[in-house]
Amino acid sequence: MYSVSFTGHRPEKLPYFSEDDPMFIDMKQRLKAQIEKLIDEGADGFFSGMARGVDIWSAEIIIELKSKYPGLKLTAVIPCRTQTSNWDEDSVIRYNNILKQCDKAIYISDEYNKTCMLKRDRALVDMCDVLVAVFDGTKGGTKYTVDYAEKKHKKIIVIPPM
Repeated sequence: MYSVSFTGHRPEKLPYFSEDDPMFIDMKQRLKAQIEKLIDEGADGFFSGMARGVDIWSAEIIIELKSKYPGLKLTAVIPCRTQTSNWDEDSVIRYNNILKQCDKAIYISDEYNKTCMLKRDRALVDMCDVLVAVFDGTKGGTKYTVDYAEKKHKKIIVIPPM
């Protein structure tokens, strides 16, 4: 048994207009197929940073797969308790729905500070055996996380967004 963390771009950094976009649907199907492959190979613990975009989508996939694979565990690794303070209402509702279905939540910090996001990203890597990244190679938090995983000699699976 082993664990998997997720990283990836926020929705505004991806080339999709909405979650109804055929490119988005294709990416999410490829992400789900990769997750099921990892489960078939022994993955049972999953970590989500709970950011908008890939983190949320991967957590929703794990929750959906729990009915098929009841032994799965989902842990939310949250940078700060105020993470959703600037989010729109629909995103907050979605986040809270996922959080209620997580097996555990780990908070890096009570309040937002300039390092809590990067500490969350490092924690996601430190806790996993495999990092799944929906990543196009551009600079940002996802690249930071992938680079950190490389330094830590973690297995990295990159899913191109397109």
